[in-house]
Amino acid sequence: MDSWRAVIGAQPHLAKWFFGPDGKPDDAYKAKLKKRFVQWALDACFQPHDQTWLDYQEEIGLRHTPEKKNQTDGAQTPSLVPLPYLIAFGAVVATTTRKFFVDAGVRDEELHQLEAAWAKAVQLHITLWSRPYVKEGLW
Repeated sequence: MDSWRAVIGAQPHLAKWFFGPDGKPDDAYKAKLKKRFVQWALDACFQPHDQTWLDYQEEIGLRHTPEKKNQTDGAQTPSLVPLPYLIAFGAVVATTTRKFFVDAGVRDEELHQLEAAWAKAVQLHITLWSRPYVKEGLW
């Protein structure tokens, strides 16, 4: 998680969505998000794709739009994460896993299979999170 967050945080176009009105990172908000980010990664691997899971993906998408952004945590960060930035977040998470798998001893065909499976999982999540953006003014 920390590696992904460091990559995201090092990119100003992605990091700015975690800043408060004072123009500085909202560390309390980021700490709360980290817990949910960890849970999302676990759910992506282990949660059954049932209606409860599907409903929560909708909730995650809504939490990036004015409809629910900042409500869960009482934060004062920007009220919308534009869709291209949500997709960019997914690209970071989908394409930076090789090191983790290699460090865990995964090699060869299994490495390729795990990378492909993870990329598909992230693409599915980003696609579902994008649904709330199909509204006037958000697309």
